[in-house]
Amino acid sequence: MAGESPAKRFILVGLDGVGMESMLHMVEAGYMPNVGRLIERGVHREMWGVLPTLTPPGWTTLVTGAWPGTHQVMDFNIRALGKPLDQTVWGINTRLCKAEYLWNTVERGGREPVLVKYEMSWPPTISRGVQVEGTGPGISNHAQIAGYHLFAVGREEEQAAASTDSAAVDPSALRESQRFEPITLSEVSGTGWNNLPESAREPLEAELVIRPLHRSHHSMSRSGSGVPKSYYALIYATGGEGYDRVRITRSRDGADCLFEQDLRAGEWTGYVRDSFRIGDSDIAGHVRMKCIKLTPDAERFELFVPQIWPLDGFTYPNAVAGELLEHVGPFLQNPGRDALGVIDDDTYFELVEHHLGKLADTAIHLCSTRPDWGGLFTQTHVPDYANHFFMADADAVSGQPAERVERCFQGMARSYAACDRWIGRLCDALLDDHTVICIVADHGGTPTSYPLVEVADVLEQTGFLVYTEDGNGGRVVDWTRTTAAPVGNVNIYVNLKGREPTGIVEPEDYEQVRRDIIHALNGYLEPDAGYCPFVFALRREDAEVANLWGELVGDVVYATLPEFNGAHGPQLPSARLGWGSQHTCFVMAGAGIKEGVHLQQQVRQVDVAPTLAYVTGLPRPRDAEGGVVAEALTDPDWYL
Repeated sequence: MAGESPAKRFILVGLDGVGMESMLHMVEAGYMPNVGRLIERGVHREMWGVLPTLTPPGWTTLVTGAWPGTHQVMDFNIRALGKPLDQTVWGINTRLCKAEYLWNTVERGGREPVLVKYEMSWPPTISRGVQVEGTGPGISNHAQIAGYHLFAVGREEEQAAASTDSAAVDPSALRESQRFEPITLSEVSGTGWNNLPESAREPLEAELVIRPLHRSHHSMSRSGSGVPKSYYALIYATGGEGYDRVRITRSRDGADCLFEQDLRAGEWTGYVRDSFRIGDSDIAGHVRMKCIKLTPDAERFELFVPQIWPLDGFTYPNAVAGELLEHVGPFLQNPGRDALGVIDDDTYFELVEHHLGKLADTAIHLCSTRPDWGGLFTQTHVPDYANHFFMADADAVSGQPAERVERCFQGMARSYAACDRWIGRLCDALLDDHTVICIVADHGGTPTSYPLVEVADVLEQTGFLVYTEDGNGGRVVDWTRTTAAPVGNVNIYVNLKGREPTGIVEPEDYEQVRRDIIHALNGYLEPDAGYCPFVFALRREDAEVANLWGELVGDVVYATLPEFNGAHGPQLPSARLGWGSQHTCFVMAGAGIKEGVHLQQQVRQVDVAPTLAYVTGLPRPRDAEGGVVAEALTDPDWYL
């Protein structure tokens, strides 16, 4: 006769981009006391992840228990079979997944799942329970009305970013030349203003144009064109020391205020609901602003508008959005990752705290009001935002000046500390004697010592990839002369005749071309380092050693050393550099879990879903290839 399961429900907490070694470093340094207590009362282990070390395959593997070769969510950009090699399928889409999700296993077990911004979970696949958002990092979402706007006077340069990770690895950041909105201040006299506030100096005005769909991901933004909407900044002086207030209005009327309060430098407004035109629809959303800078002479002025998020359309069922608005307040999906390096660090971390507070409030409300919840899935991308902006220079191994290393390390530390406070709130509210909590990551993050190595550049230098001018001053691939090209992060495809629409390589030459590619990668020396940046280059049929198989896998699969490739991506799941690593974090504590144990046996991402199902008495996820982490359990044979 089966026994009673050790736990009744679980909390799965995702920390994007957190390696176990990095987490322990932050715990030991005192930045993660809540996680430190969970480690003391539970188990932990460096966890083996997937290749490429990326968001889509990592988070999908964790909640299916299946390797990428089985679930087929391989990358952000996945091979489009039968299409030209430069056409890919966008990977943030549950419809691509061929394995059962753990939240659907929870449903099969007769319980309700609760999903709160667990990435790679949209469109929803649940039929009971609730879900809030769940697309991708930063600007990679379907719902936002507009990305951030930074209106600036007297600003000539950007803050320097600390890394240049490619869009293939980090689609959450924008690649645009103008990352703020230059505006001009002018005197209000003769412009038709009414109801001006008392001012010791002539008030100044600037038009603030909000552009719906601005700074949205090209593959995921709403359909239609955004219609610009204007507000006005009215700057005035309350005393003789110069300009010190800004009022935001809907028109040139000082009484037509958008917000209740006028702002001084460093202050935020509250949220205000307004409507924005996209295509043929008016979409309501919430607007909030911060006056980052206002000098007494008004020669420097910066007003920041974070992501404008809608009232609904991002939950399942849709009515849940209204429930959250009533009990939690407006949601914030992106805490300004794409504005890092444009806004100051303090403003960014204010947004991070706000974002994580919303995630905690949402999860606590939904679980507290749904007694039949069996699993909470919640995730934040904040640590990986730090990876892409701060991590490259956060360790002395980067060779950067000490002050830059310190600034970047503090960016990492503040990110981890904020996540720790979020986890602490979840534990205080939801972790009881019948619940198990598991903290995991999709990949880790490492600093960088040398210039980034792009495999496309290597293939071009060795003659496999050939470009031609496109007539507009740019370059496009010349498929009549290209024998191989990269797709996504770790895959190289032969331009094979009969398989590719542009194919030029004869089938009888296929093996020789692959051998030549592998030889070229293995023989390539990075000029600054003087040694090869590639760990391996494998034929497709040999890539199963990296848990990759099937037609979506490249003809050649490669991996790189961490010092050449930024935070993560083509690095092996075991890579380490400085205090960073690609080993993903695994911490488990609560009902049925041993206390204070550093597990000795290997833990893999495919083991997480089967273990959570087993310890809570749920069915085994249908397509899971992993096993139960028996070493973690106080009674591994509880079912007997």
